[in-house]
Amino acid sequence: MNTKILGISLMCILFIGLSACKDEESGIELDSELQVLLEEKSDGTGMAFFRQPSSDDYSAIPQDPKNPITSEKVILGQLLYHETALGIAPMEDIGKATYSCASCHFAKAGFTAGRFQGIGDGGMGFGQNGEGRIANSIYDENDLDVQPLRSPTTLNVAYQKNMLWNGQFGATGLNIGTEANWTPETPIAKNNLGFEGVEIQAIAGLGVHRLKIDYGTLNDLGYIPLFDLAFGNIAESDRYTKE
Repeated sequence: MNTKILGISLMCILFIGLSACKDEESGIELDSELQVLLEEKSDGTGMAFFRQPSSDDYSAIPQDPKNPITSEKVILGQLLYHETALGIAPMEDIGKATYSCASCHFAKAGFTAGRFQGIGDGGMGFGQNGEGRIANSIYDENDLDVQPLRSPTTLNVAYQKNMLWNGQFGATGLNIGTEANWTPETPIAKNNLGFEGVEIQAIAGLGVHRLKIDYGTLNDLGYIPLFDLAFGNIAESDRYTKE
């Protein structure tokens, strides 16, 4: 190898090595600064304040006292979240049973839509992470169930008292005292049921996104025993309704 070229190569290697050391030192400094900041914001608890509980440590997970978490509810919820059979109120017959909660809150996309705009009813396809979902050409554009803003994630929503980008869903938290704005006959009126944000979003979302809890459908698919286990404390006449 030419001596000049060899010298330049060695200088480049040395520069890269020194840069890496500098980046590592900067990273350590940033980590230290972050730790100090987190400890300052931990209400005196220390770093443990920000440690999340295990997914099955229900007693440590924030939850609505009107709807406490149980393993039976978790099992039922995991199934219903992906259940396209609840999509029984589409704008076009071809859209029946082609969408679910997971259409706009897909796990591999961080529980978001995986694209700039979620498409529920009227969508088709999916791709690897939701990025391949497109509008069905049979649907008029005005009939598509699309979100005006990027779908927010449903990940860790237990830590939110109020839901949506504008925080409108939920009868507690910052929405206490805003009852005059819960316009009758609109989705926000579901706040009058008194639940926190996650529950209200789910209840209101059934109608908004053309999903429906139907006893016949639940019975045909074997959901009734799961509902009985999850909500056995609720009168049977109310157990399978959306409210």
